[in-house]
Amino acid sequence: MSTALMLATAEIRRGRARFSAVVSALSLIVFLVLVLGALADGLFFGATGAVRSTTATAYAFSAEAEGSLVRSRLDTKDVAAFAQAPGVESAGPVGVLLTGGTGPQGDIDLSVFGIEMGSAGTPTTLVAGRLPQPGENGVAAADQQLQQSGIEIGSIVAVGEVQAEIVGIVTDTAYQLQPTIWTSVDTWRAMRDAVRPELIGQVTAINSVALVTEPGADLTQIAASVADTTVLTAEATGLAIPGVEQQNATLTSIIYTTLAVSALVVALFFALLVLEKRELFAALKALGTPTSRLGVSVIIQAVVSSVLGVIIGAVVSRLFGLIIPASVPTLFRTETLITIGIFTVIAGFVGALFSLRRIARIDPATAIGGAL
Repeated sequence: MSTALMLATAEIRRGRARFSAVVSALSLIVFLVLVLGALADGLFFGATGAVRSTTATAYAFSAEAEGSLVRSRLDTKDVAAFAQAPGVESAGPVGVLLTGGTGPQGDIDLSVFGIEMGSAGTPTTLVAGRLPQPGENGVAAADQQLQQSGIEIGSIVAVGEVQAEIVGIVTDTAYQLQPTIWTSVDTWRAMRDAVRPELIGQVTAINSVALVTEPGADLTQIAASVADTTVLTAEATGLAIPGVEQQNATLTSIIYTTLAVSALVVALFFALLVLEKRELFAALKALGTPTSRLGVSVIIQAVVSSVLGVIIGAVVSRLFGLIIPASVPTLFRTETLITIGIFTVIAGFVGALFSLRRIARIDPATAIGGAL
């Protein structure tokens, strides 16, 4: 192994220009993949935070809603029915309104979530202040994204003529790429009626019922407790948001296709390297160097190139992230960086493996003028 490492190090030193080229190519690929990954994460987390970052493990919908909170229509009496269903630990009402409002700096787009604080569906990502108390009207907790619009604790957010004072800040609770405010069901209903006058009088209507279910609970059996309803896990509810699953699948396909290209880049580079260095490899074989040791040296070079590509690509992508406008939904996550880094190194390793057969076929006689 030490001999293989020495061979790899010596080859990298002798061919700095060539290795700089392949490292640059891999860095560019990693940069592209990380930016695509940040876009995929930004779209996914920006669309689904409101159903992921709460105490709810499942949500109940009207049957025709197809898992969409805004399309679903239930009644407050359904909350008690679901709470008594087998496998349900607690249930709480959820009202959702996608609307526009006003804050300290003018107009804002936001989602209003009306819930029963402390019950299923309560946000779990409080970072400042407090959540509204159960039954407390006229106050709300705001998503951290709204701080870009000047909203802080103590600010007033108005929807129509209905106002709510911000008493807390939560994070990662956006819904369909819109920041949220979390308030009581009564305040949500007043805001709904202010901008949707056709719904005035529907005093018991809600959109969904948030559920905390027992491990292994049968969601079909839970849904059977209320006629014409369906129940989805919180994860499935996020994926049911229009466009989320399709966006995620498309961007993931592009990412892994690009990673496959990185394996092809490494394979082509080392195939050309072996072809160019066949006389050197033949001489080393003639001196008694095992084929396996030569192969390991090539793999080490590929792994080193891949690691350097990951490091440079990661640094450049994070610097690029600093200049991306806040309106572009990107999220650079360490978990995504680690995953893409591992796949890139594996792709480099696999690409180098294609050169081993050519190394094995090199005849030591080539060193003294024989044929390959």
